[in-house]
Amino acid sequence: MIAYITLGGIIGTLARYLVQGVIQTRAGAFPLGTLAINIAGSFLLGFIVRIATGSTIVSPELRGGLTIGFCGAFTTMSTFSYETVALLTDGEYWRAGLYGGGTVFGCLLATVAGLALANRLL
Repeated sequence: MIAYITLGGIIGTLARYLVQGVIQTRAGAFPLGTLAINIAGSFLLGFIVRIATGSTIVSPELRGGLTIGFCGAFTTMSTFSYETVALLTDGEYWRAGLYGGGTVFGCLLATVAGLALANRLL
């Protein structure tokens, strides 16, 4: 199990670095890269958990690697918190609200979408 989680964490960290770099370079000061990663990670987590617990397709070890390892390293709640506070500190209240609301509601909706897609496939 530890090997799966470790490998998933390494891959998730590298994926976050690459996706963040591609998206954020085009987004300016708004933390769009982190927002996109958190929404995508929420979708993946919902999808993986539903597929893994609703079938025998995914072993418990692989589930741990994908959820704890990959999704845990890919998504970025601490970065989200810091970036929201930075926007508020800079007086960017509208952007902070948009970012905070977009992250919370976007991630909740993405998780529901991931679960729904997995349900359709099962």
